[in-house]
Amino acid sequence: MSTWISETDFRQSGAAAAGITINVPFLQEIKTDYGFRELLNRVYHEIMHASGNRIQRFASQSDNYAQQVAERLSDLRDEMETYFALEECYGYFQHSALQNPNVSRNASSLQQDHEALFLQLSEIIETTWQVVYRESSPPVQFQQITDSFERFCRDLAKHEQAEMELMMRLCNEDFGVGD
Repeated sequence: MSTWISETDFRQSGAAAAGITINVPFLQEIKTDYGFRELLNRVYHEIMHASGNRIQRFASQSDNYAQQVAERLSDLRDEMETYFALEECYGYFQHSALQNPNVSRNASSLQQDHEALFLQLSEIIETTWQVVYRESSPPVQFQQITDSFERFCRDLAKHEQAEMELMMRLCNEDFGVGD
């Protein structure tokens, strides 16, 4: 996971001098070849399209639907961790000559998003396990879980879009596309 927490930490870390950027071909390959998106779509569909009947099942002590949701979210988190690790190992890199400070700032910020998104999903999972172990009110918590998961999906989509835009920008600069 990312180690920078704030812009100040970024400047003090020496990354600005090193010039953090993204490796477009590797990052693009990770995004297209790794199955994280498919799993995310399946889990999203399972959770967000739960009928009222499932909400009742979520609250029922006789059914393990809450546990299934917690396990699916945990699986998703594990896959996301691998996905982000691949991005950070192969998709982001430092180079000695700082060519574009704005790209470096954007790449560092996007890399920091990985930790925030991981923690966001972990919090949703923790809430779900609280329901499983009857540490909270299930009907209210299910709505909180779906709302939180929907917010997480929006934040992740925004992050992914920003990475794609930065990749496109770098490709355009490398190939001289534009005016």
